[in-house]
Amino acid sequence: MRRLSLLVLLAAAGLGGCAYLSGSRDVGSSDVEKAASADDALVREDRARTDLGHIENALAEYVKAEKRIPAKVEDLVPKYLAEIPSLDLPECGRESNRVQYYPADVLRDGRVDGTRLYGTGRWGYVHNSHRVVIFVDCLKNSSNGTPWYRVRGIY
Repeated sequence: MRRLSLLVLLAAAGLGGCAYLSGSRDVGSSDVEKAASADDALVREDRARTDLGHIENALAEYVKAEKRIPAKVEDLVPKYLAEIPSLDLPECGRESNRVQYYPADVLRDGRVDGTRLYGTGRWGYVHNSHRVVIFVDCLKNSSNGTPWYRVRGIY
């Protein structure tokens, strides 16, 4: 399937000639593979931001309805969130829908203190009596240069 997708991309770029099909590669096909890989990374990032936004929205709904902050992200399932989405950012770790819980003192001035994180590649969750934050527990930067733990979701 990957080879078929690559062939479709090569054909669309005008690089899918017989040389590629016979097994030899040219510089153009390498460029297309790099572009496809970069596009795949951006799709994964967009999915992570969207899923983060869904969790943030579910947290807001929970707090509004229940008048308290949930102790665990799993408390959102199934009433506010169908399931904990899988986080798939290869640069941060393996695909996982697990959550890394942090103590309240990881929040400094209402923001996550990146120097206190483990960088597990999971969803990160921290709260105190008046603030709750879900984040990507990754110390690496997203494509726009922002550390993943500071990225906010889109919904």
